[in-house]
Amino acid sequence: MTVLNRLAVVAACGLVLALVATVKPALAKDPQPYNAADAARKYCSRAYKHYCSKVPAEGLQAFDCLKQNVKRLPPGCRKAVQSL
Repeated sequence: MTVLNRLAVVAACGLVLALVATVKPALAKDPQPYNAADAARKYCSRAYKHYCSKVPAEGLQAFDCLKQNVKRLPPGCRKAVQSL
């Protein structure tokens, strides 16, 4: 193996190590999976107050009320309710 070939191999290895060092941290940061219940709490509070204030806030009655009004809900709330 000539000196030039050895330098090419070393350079290629260095490039691979540099790529792995930059890509690995990016891959380690997995995005949070979509949690419909958390999204509903975050995006549906105004809709709940507007459409379902007479229904207890906890339990299936609140969910059923939001589901009955799904066409009127804001997009984030609608997605959460449809995902539950």
